Amino acid sequence: MFNIKLPHANKSVFVISYKLLHDALFLLLISFIAMLIAEGVLPGIISSHISLTKVALAIFLIIGATIFIGKNLNIAYQNLAIKKNKLLPVLILLAFLLVGNSLMKFAFWENIIITLVILFLFFLFYQLIFENDK
Repeated sequence: MFNIKLPHANKSVFVISYKLLHDALFLLLISFIAMLIAEGVLPGIISSHISLTKVALAIFLIIGATIFIGKNLNIAYQNLAIKKNKLLPVLILLAFLLVGNSLMKFAFWENIIITLVILFLFFLFYQLIFENDK
């Protein structure tokens, strides 16, 4: 899409920045997940101090910079096979409870239907993202 070349500098500077961006992305994703869980348990505890939109925007900017530097350095990874995770049922239950808790103003049956539809959509996204090419 864009044909932008990195400035002529030492390649090790870009490799180090690529690795630092990966570390920053990991830390930002972990903190964002913790913020979402805290916000789901006690609404307003995080969003009254920090805008979650700004954190999400920072994540997308770091992802974009990592992809840009990685493509210019010709860094590529193999697609790994997805293994079954023992923690997945616990995460599904946690997601179910957090989504259900955020819909408490709806009637009980509406809450259950909306929560199940959201979890089903998450499952479809999971299959779409991690689909094996057959």
